Amino acid sequence: MPDTEAQDQAGPSKQIRIPNKHKRQEVFRRQQKEKKKEKLERRIRLRKEERGEEGALKKKARLEANVPTTIESTRLYNPTIINAPNTHAGPGPSNRLPQSDAEHSDAEAAAGERDAEEGAELTGNAESEFDPEDDPHAPPALLITTSLTSNSVTPHLRSAKARSKVSERTQMFIDELLNVFPGAEYRQRSKAKGAGLGKIAGWARGRGYGGMLVVGEDKKEPVSITIIGLPVGPTAFFRLTSISMGPEIYGHARSTPHTPELILNNFTTTLGHSVGRLLQSLFPRVPELAGRQVVTAHNQRDFIFFRRHRYMFKSTDKTALQEIGPRFTIKLRSLKQGLPKGAGAWDGEVHFDGKADEATASTSAEDALAQNEEALGEAQAQREIASAEDARSNKRKASFTQDAKDAQATPAAVEDNEGLAFEWHPRMGVNRRNFYL
Repeated sequence: MPDTEAQDQAGPSKQIRIPNKHKRQEVFRRQQKEKKKEKLERRIRLRKEERGEEGALKKKARLEANVPTTIESTRLYNPTIINAPNTHAGPGPSNRLPQSDAEHSDAEAAAGERDAEEGAELTGNAESEFDPEDDPHAPPALLITTSLTSNSVTPHLRSAKARSKVSERTQMFIDELLNVFPGAEYRQRSKAKGAGLGKIAGWARGRGYGGMLVVGEDKKEPVSITIIGLPVGPTAFFRLTSISMGPEIYGHARSTPHTPELILNNFTTTLGHSVGRLLQSLFPRVPELAGRQVVTAHNQRDFIFFRRHRYMFKSTDKTALQEIGPRFTIKLRSLKQGLPKGAGAWDGEVHFDGKADEATASTSAEDALAQNEEALGEAQAQREIASAEDARSNKRKASFTQDAKDAQATPAAVEDNEGLAFEWHPRMGVNRRNFYL
């Protein structure tokens, strides 16, 4: 027989092991049931006590005294956080004075006549004065391309001639991006014939594109995305994870060609505002609310969660969200002011329909004819100065040797990173309470 007196003296805090498995499970289920019952009774009691005005004060005091500790609440202070309120003007209050019905109708009639006269005057030259760049409904032209494809046998070796097309998974992701951004256009990277990213950005800038999206591929999977704002930058490089295509989402909706509404959440620092403006430049300034589509870029702990939903209005005061897709997560790795290296200087002109290429071709043809005429006269001159060149050859060899020695003594030139506003380092992830967006 067990010593029950010793167990009673030990007190209820000391747990007694029950050897029988079935009895032990029964006791555990009974304890869990009692805990759930006590929790339910406590919630019902609080709900009754917190009714009315006095109950609202009690609830407010209870919530203030029981604030949970989260990673966001313990975030380290960042001096670049912008605490200013929203400065968007929006529709202001009406300052119209109350009028009688007769005066109100007369004012409306006079306003209608003035609008009709102004409309008749502007009808003739409306098309000539209209500028597509000033249209807030027009989507910005975006160029979507990929990184240099890798060989399927040796994926660690990048080559422009390895594969002419991207993998199936990457192509599906590009199709989703074309569906999200209204003015997007996709061009294969193999068409560039090995040109660098800076040269492609300069080409797109000269043809009126408003931005570039470069999807990075590794092991036949999209792993990164580079967003370039044109014509002056910036260039942001993001790591791409947690991709789910639209058809892979359970209960997904079908998209429509309407321009979505854009929501940017929790971009609080100056760096976050720069990233937010870059994301905002990919969409038209005025959405088409009839499409009931909304794109959300939610920043949390420097991870930007991208989602696209559709509003489902159940009644006049209730609504729900149905996800369209795709969904993915991006994290900023670097932000550089300006375009990638190799874009070159920009003269501010935009050339459409290959006019710049035709002008360049005609100019090169004229230069070729001039060079052929000059070549005949230069041949005779070269024969005359051949003897003089032999005399100076030894001196040139000596100077070239000295220049080579100086080049070896001079250290290699370092790439100019003056425009680099942010760059991620592994040591930044040691402290999990420091966020930059």
